[in-house]
Amino acid sequence: GDQDLGRLQKALEVDLDFIMRFWRFPKPTVAAAHGYALAAGCELAVACDITVADEKTFFGEPELRFGAGIVAMILPWLIGAKQAKEMIMTGFDRIPAQRAYEMGLINQVAPEGEYLKVAMKMARGMAAIDPLPMRLQKMAINRAFEIMGLNEALKAASDLDVLIEGIETPD
Repeated sequence: GDQDLGRLQKALEVDLDFIMRFWRFPKPTVAAAHGYALAAGCELAVACDITVADEKTFFGEPELRFGAGIVAMILPWLIGAKQAKEMIMTGFDRIPAQRAYEMGLINQVAPEGEYLKVAMKMARGMAAIDPLPMRLQKMAINRAFEIMGLNEALKAASDLDVLIEGIETPD
């Protein structure tokens, strides 16, 4: 009923807020991905400013295959509508790191076992930069996306996710 949908909406808002906290955090955020970065894990990797992935990592958004929606619909903003639609509408969850790099989903592919070292080196390099200009540059880039309607689009997608998750289907 309505109470269940209300609870579902609250839970999805909490999930969205968690993921977007990395996007909004004033300091640069660096993700180091390995193994399988799927669903919310994929969105979290995308929401960080810089993402380094082990060459053996796989990315994907399999939610639709399981009757669920995307928690943080940030993909179209960062990799474009065509790439996002392909990922989301096929539910393919074996996108190799190199392909993820080519799509603009991640920043760097690290040799096997080196992903953490590469990510830390990048983070240390950014930490050596004056924090005020760094913060202002991140704010400027994020603000451009917000002016284009990012926050409203994420909220609208989250509302649709409640409908998707609330539908009882034979699947």
